[in-house]
Amino acid sequence: MKFPLFSTVRTLHAWGGITLSLLMMLVSFTGTLLVWKDDYLRLTLPAARVAFSPTPEALATIGAAIDQRFDPAQVLKVYFATAELPLTQVILSGERYAYLDTEGGLVDEWRGNGRAEEWLFDLHHRLLLDNLGLTLVGAAACAMVVLVIAGAVAFWPARRGWRHGLLPTSSARPALLATHRNLGIMLALPLLLTLITGITLAFPAPLEEWLLGELRSSEDYSNAMMDGVDNIEGDTSGAWLPAMQRALAVFPSGAVVRSAQVPGPYSNYRILGLQQRGEWSRNGLSLVYIDADGGWMDLRHDALHLPLRERVYNTALPLHTGRLGQRWYQVALTLSGVGILLLSALGLVSFIKRYTKA
Repeated sequence: MKFPLFSTVRTLHAWGGITLSLLMMLVSFTGTLLVWKDDYLRLTLPAARVAFSPTPEALATIGAAIDQRFDPAQVLKVYFATAELPLTQVILSGERYAYLDTEGGLVDEWRGNGRAEEWLFDLHHRLLLDNLGLTLVGAAACAMVVLVIAGAVAFWPARRGWRHGLLPTSSARPALLATHRNLGIMLALPLLLTLITGITLAFPAPLEEWLLGELRSSEDYSNAMMDGVDNIEGDTSGAWLPAMQRALAVFPSGAVVRSAQVPGPYSNYRILGLQQRGEWSRNGLSLVYIDADGGWMDLRHDALHLPLRERVYNTALPLHTGRLGQRWYQVALTLSGVGILLLSALGLVSFIKRYTKA
């Protein structure tokens, strides 16, 4: 007995899938490669293979070198070297970037997607089309969420076909479809996780406003950023080393300095980002604001004690990129990416076979 619902859903899944299949194959392939970006950097840059301990003294040396080499007005963000990847990345205005070694020496400087791994990221994230490409990728991810759900619904009448396994028994269209169906069900949850986190990264501004805008404007949220600040001040208390030592002191449970924003013409704060034990993001979401001249600490932003909604939102980046510091998760994302690539290819070939019959 046939049900119109299942027929409609199958048609939606088939035509939507064929429309997005090539894009999904491209994004899956590039994303899988990007999971191993740090390993690529270690392989190709000798400065990324040295032993390094991210102590406040070592990071302050790098910070001082940044002050000497670059105009503070042009430094937008600093991601410090870690024990796992001893390269400091400096993001500069005008789409310029630089890698520094553990002594603050220049390793490489480039503009835009001038390095191979950055070109790959631009292809994955924006299709080399700037904001237009980002919008296209985000919209495609939204459509794919609908198609994954439609595929799960379409699978239900044929659920007993799971016994055919994950490998096609022949090149005939029914065998390819059976493999596509079974592989799709197995990858449905990992694919949805990748798509939803990808949508979050593609549309950060509107999603932050929608999910977190009201929350962040509350008085309780603002008051929480005053908790835990120290009472130290003085013109030397805002320099790199004392600022880092103070930041670690107000986050004493195994925190590590990960990032910084330097004082400039628009803000006199030295903003230090730390990763506390238990935080997933390695970019430093626990923040300390210290005035560079007066030395007083103004704000302390504790990422581990944010409202649950914001903590869940902050997991999108590490979950999508695999930057959790766990090798097993990189392997899992790689297997998922390869599986999605095969899933798209099987769907594409099956569709072509259907409409190219003699």
